[in-house]
Parts: sequence; C-alpha cells; structure tokens
Amino acid sequence: MKSRLLAIISALIGLALFVYVLKQTGLSEITANLRAVGWGFLLILVVSSTRYLSRSLAWLHCMNPVERKVGFWALWRARLAGEAVGDLTFGPVVAEPLRLIALGDKLPLSSGVSSLAVENISYTVSSCMMVMAGAVALLASFGLNESMRAAALTALVVVAALIAVSVVTINRRWKVVSSLLSTLTGFVVRDEARRNWIEAKINHLRELEEYVFDFYAKRPRDFFILVLCHAAFHLAGAIEIYLTLRLMGLGVNFGAAFTFEAVNRAINMAFIFVPALVGVDEAGTGALIKTAGFAFDYGVTLALIRKIRMFFWIGIGLVFLASARKSNEKIDRQRG
Repeated sequence: MKSRLLAIISALIGLALFVYVLKQTGLSEITANLRAVGWGFLLILVVSSTRYLSRSLAWLHCMNPVERKVGFWALWRARLAGEAVGDLTFGPVVAEPLRLIALGDKLPLSSGVSSLAVENISYTVSSCMMVMAGAVALLASFGLNESMRAAALTALVVVAALIAVSVVTINRRWKVVSSLLSTLTGFVVRDEARRNWIEAKINHLRELEEYVFDFYAKRPRDFFILVLCHAAFHLAGAIEIYLTLRLMGLGVNFGAAFTFEAVNRAINMAFIFVPALVGVDEAGTGALIKTAGFAFDYGVTLALIRKIRMFFWIGIGLVFLASARKSNEKIDRQRG
C-alpha cells in the first residue's frame, strides 16, 4: 500500500514537472524536432529491441543448462511483460515477480528467482560501471558548473563504492543479507514458532546467495556471455541516442552519445520509483544536452522519443502479460 501511494505521488509530481518542462520549452520547437526524426523512429525501435533481446539472453545464461529448455522467446516475452508493468508503476519491485508469473509453470520458481537474481546483480554492476564512465567523461569533456561537477563527483564515488562492495562480497562469499536478516529476527521476534518460520525463509535466501556465488566462481563461460549481453544493452542505448540526435540534425559524436546514455543510466537508477520517468527524464536530459552546448529543446525531444519508444514496448508487454494470464488460468482450470 505504501509503495503504491509513493508511486502515485511520484507520478503526480513527475507529471507536473513534465507539463512545466513542455511549457517552458515550447511545443513548436519540440514538434519540429519530432518531424525531423520522422520515419527514422522505426530504426530507433529496431535498435531498442536489441536491449530486450540482450537481457533475455543474459537471463537464459544465468540458468543451469538443464533449465534452459524454457526457451529464449519465452524469457523475452516474460521480460517484456514484467517491464511493461514495472515501467508504469514501481520499477523492479513489480517487474521481477511479474516476469516469473508470466512464465507460469514453464520454469520452477526457485530457478526463476535465482537466475533473475544473478542477472539483476550483474546488470546493476554494469550500470554502475556505465555511470562511472559517464561521470569521468563529463568531468573531462564538458564545462560543468560547480553544482553539476559536485553531482558527477558524488556519483563517481558512490558507484565506485557499490562496485567494490559487490566484488568483495561475491569474492569472499559473504552472506550479508541473510546474516543481517537472521540477526534482526533474533532481536525483534520473540515468539519461537514465528522465529523458526522466518529462519526457514532465510535459509532459502542463503541457498540463493550460494547460487549467486557459485555462478561467478564456477561458470566463467556463462559469466563472459553475461558481460557481453550487458555490454550490448548499454551500447544499444548509446547508439539509440546517437541516432536520435543525428536524425534531429545535431552534429554529435558517438563519444558524447555514450556519455549521455551513461547519465541516463544514473537518472534511471536515481528515480526508478517514478513511473515511466515522467518529467524527470525530460528535465534531466534537457539540462544535460544544454550543458553539452546544444539547445534545451533537443534534450526534451530526445526524452519524449524515448518515452514513445517505451510505450510502444509497454503495449507489446501488456499483450504478452494478458496472454500469459489466460494461459495460466486455462492450465488451472484443467488441473481443477
């Protein structure tokens, strides 16, 4: 209930910011930029599709070989289904469980949870590395004002610390989450029966942590493919930005587009609780493009095109989710 309320409040604030940014920018400038992109939007859609494909392949290789019989396309449909609702609501908190629901009985729940955990941890680390690269590029290449320079330095320090902690934790096999929860349960829960029930759940979490540790320690080939998939995901994001800005007539180089995508990762991570990043993306991207020496309206248009692309895939994801629910209901009726 609290997360739903936060999502609603975030959406309302984001919507207000969205309207304000559009009003300040001017619809005529935005319309002209959209017209310049024209049918090139279809190429943008093709590029963006590789991002969902790459993360689906990454998820597949986070499973044990015997579990991969679920099939690549089933995972792709499940990813789009979860992403659709996650983008409209509270991000991964909603998206990840829905991916497993969309798969139905095609994959055991424990296998789905463990493989998704590995994929999401790797994706988060890769996103942190992307943010680090973007922060360094911003500091080295753009004339930032004092506040933006401080923000870039702060992002650099925070993500560097997150990466270091993640690497050390996995390398040393520290079961941080389960240990903390077990300690907290011992302090807070006095009823022995309830404490035993919670401890049983924590044991499942320990098994999940073991799966994560074993993946990185014992499956170097799958890990290498996972790294390539996430690299392809981030590269596609940079190509999408480069293509969009070039279609609008901006003489931007690929290095700048890569930096813009890195900053976009940071915005996504910082405001993940804002549905569809409404308002936040437009304001942030507009300010970033302006810092690079281009007009603010180009950044707003870039964010809007990204939004249109997002809602295209959301529509497809919702169709897949509805189809999965009907299939699951049919299976339940047959069993009943």
